Formats: sequence, C-alpha cells, structure tokens
Amino acid sequence: MMQRPRITDREVGMNPIEELKNEHRAVEASLRILEGLCRKIESQGKIPEPAHIDQLLEFFAVFVDTCHHGKEEALLFPALEAQGVSRQGGPIGVMLAEHVSGRNHIKGMRQALADYKEGRQAAFADFVRHARGYADLLRQHIFKENNVLFQMADQRLPADVKNELIKGFERIERERVGAGKHEAFHRMLEELGKIYG
Repeated sequence: MMQRPRITDREVGMNPIEELKNEHRAVEASLRILEGLCRKIESQGKIPEPAHIDQLLEFFAVFVDTCHHGKEEALLFPALEAQGVSRQGGPIGVMLAEHVSGRNHIKGMRQALADYKEGRQAAFADFVRHARGYADLLRQHIFKENNVLFQMADQRLPADVKNELIKGFERIERERVGAGKHEAFHRMLEELGKIYG
C-alpha cells in the first residue's frame, strides 16, 4: 500500500522543501499508474477504462499543476530569486519551461481521450505518446528538483522565509485545491495502483 504523505497535518516549522518532496512521491506513484495504463492500452489496442484516465488527468491538472507547480511558481521560485538565484539561464527557468511542457502533454492526453470517446479508435496511440512523454518529462523534472533546485533552496532560504512558504502553501491548498481534495487524490492513487501499479 502506498504511504500517504501527510500534507494537511503540518508541524510548526515544517520544512517546505520536504513538503514538496513528499508531493513528488505522490506524483511518482501516479506516473507508475500511468505507465501501467499505457502498457494495458498498447496490449489491447484500445482504452479499456476512460474513467480511470479522467481521474488521472484531474490529478495531473489539480494536484501536480495547480497545487504543486503553483506552490513553486507563486512562492518558492520568487523566494529563490530574492536570494539571488537567476531565473534566466538558471534552474528556475528550466523548471518553468518544463512546467509548460507538462501542461502541453496534459492537454494532448485530454484531447486524445476526447477523440477516442468520439469514436476515433486510433486516438489511443496519441494518448500513449503524450502519456509516455509526460511520464518521462516529470521523472527527469523531479530528479532535477530533488537533487539540484531543492538542495539549493534548503541551503539558501532562511528559516523565516521557509515559515512564510509553509503558510503560503497552506493558502494555495485551501484556495486553489479545496478541503479534502488531497485525501481523495491519495485514495484514488491507492485504488488505481492496485489495478495498474
């Protein structure tokens, strides 16, 4: 069973970088599910459960992009820039470009699924292409953040800035994601993990 990161039960002074790493573990679990789904689609030549893809796409759009990437773009990256980390030509610029690429893959998966539901059988191949591209992109993205950007952030950001980040992260979850949504996503990952993981 997947260990559920405790996102809402924060301790005073919790490290915001550790929180983002916890979220990465949930993202990695979703990518294992996505890849298992792709294998099943390829072996059957069809999309067996479009509803499962709808659930994953919501996770990618809300948990990964709106929440996780939202925390980075609205709060972490500006905090790093204030500490002298360059956006252009530096790790922040690379991460932002990869966020855009990820959104394009989500859009491509969503379009392929819509085409498939409208009867274009061959659209399953478009879905798999975007899904595998997304999984590859995010795996590399997570590696770079965990091993470069987050280490830099942990070293450079003072304690008071980290505390402000935690408060900001809570605000993003409350205002952009909504109460109970994280828990629902983790239940969904556990259920789909049993099928595709």
